Order: sequence, then C-alpha cells, then structure tokens
Amino acid sequence: MSRRLIWIAAVTLFLGGVFCGGFFFFQNRMQRSQAEAAAVDPSKSLINKSFPQAELVDVHGSKFDEQTLRTGKVVVVFLALDCEACASEGKFLETVVGRRKDVTFYGVVPFGTHPPDPQSVEKAFPFEVLYDEHNAYVATMGINRVPVKVFLENGIIKKGWIGAALTDKAKASFIEWLDNLP
Repeated sequence: MSRRLIWIAAVTLFLGGVFCGGFFFFQNRMQRSQAEAAAVDPSKSLINKSFPQAELVDVHGSKFDEQTLRTGKVVVVFLALDCEACASEGKFLETVVGRRKDVTFYGVVPFGTHPPDPQSVEKAFPFEVLYDEHNAYVATMGINRVPVKVFLENGIIKKGWIGAALTDKAKASFIEWLDNLP
C-alpha cells in the first residue's frame, strides 16, 4: 500500500512540475514576443516621420501615382488578401470609409504581386488596394504582420494602429478618433 502511495505522489509531483515549468516557459515566451513586437511597432517608432517611398501598382497592374498618398489626410491600411483579420478589418472599415470627406483610405499589400482576379479584391475592401511589389514598405517600416493602419497628413505619419479592430472598444476608439480629427 505504501509503495502505491509513493508512486502516486511521485507521479503527481512530476506532472505538477511539468505543468508549472510549461506555464512559466510559455508565459516568458509570450512576454518576449510582445516585447519584440513593440520594438518594431510602426505605430510608435515612425510617428512624425515622412511616409517612405515605394513603387505601387493597382489591381490591374498599372503604376499608381504614389504622391497621392502624400496629399491631405490619408489612412493607409496594410493588409494581405488571405488574412482573416484583414477581411474583418475591411468589413469594419466599410462603416467608416466615406464618414469624413477629407480623409481618403487606401489598402496596400506589401508582400507581393497583384492577384489574377481584381474584382475579388474590389469586393473585399471598401477602398482602392495597391501592391508594393518590391516590398519597400516591409523593409523600411518594419512591418512583419498585418493589418496595420497608418494615418498620414501631407505625407507625414501622424498615428498608427497594429492589428484589426475586432472588439467593440477598438472600433469605437477608431471611430471616435476619426470623428474628432481636426
């Protein structure tokens, strides 16, 4: 009987140790991951700097006049076409694009070439989508995940957001910011 209790106690202690060790390992890993993300956070590190140059093409492969992004108030949404969070962001932005006539929205795919079906892109997002075929934005801005929104005023980065506005609080915060924009 005592051998059985010792065996049960040993197994219990072992499993408890494995659980606690795993918990601390994954918590530490998560904290490091968040710290690394903050280190390349374009929403903070590039504020009040000029928006980088890039050669952009539209969904039909035609060259886009990149100076258009440097005129007035512009929100640039970096996204990927196969990204669920980007699709959710597109649905949310349908409710805000056009809310302010003085703010223009553009989407930029910083990871490749234009798709074979331009109509699918035009249906998925409520703004014009452009492609950075040479990945200039990824290299210059440190973008390593999408979606990312950046607000420009006359070509200067004024504000940025990482991740999709998935919660009601995030959506309300973005709408409040947009409505209160001077």
